[in-house]
Amino acid sequence: MVDMPPEKKRALEAIQGSLHRMAMKVLETPESEREAVYEILRQSLKQTTHIVPVDPGFEEQYMSWLRALVRMIERGGGAQGGTG
Repeated sequence: MVDMPPEKKRALEAIQGSLHRMAMKVLETPESEREAVYEILRQSLKQTTHIVPVDPGFEEQYMSWLRALVRMIERGGGAQGGTG
C-alpha cells in the first residue's frame, strides 16, 4: 500500500468501516426492500456531507462502493459467510 499521511489513513479506515457496517445493514433487509434502504442511506449521507465537507462526487462513489460491497458479500455466501 502507498504511504499516506496518518489523517488520510484514518479517514480511509473510517470510510471502509462505514461501508462494511452499512453493507451489513442492507443485507439484513429483504431484497424487495433494499432500494428503500439505499435511498435512506443516501439521504443520511447527504445530510452528513453538508456538515462534513467532502469532495464533489463522494456521495455517488460511496453508494457505488456500497452496492458493490453488498454484491461481493452476497456472492461470497451472504452475511453468514462463504459456502465452501
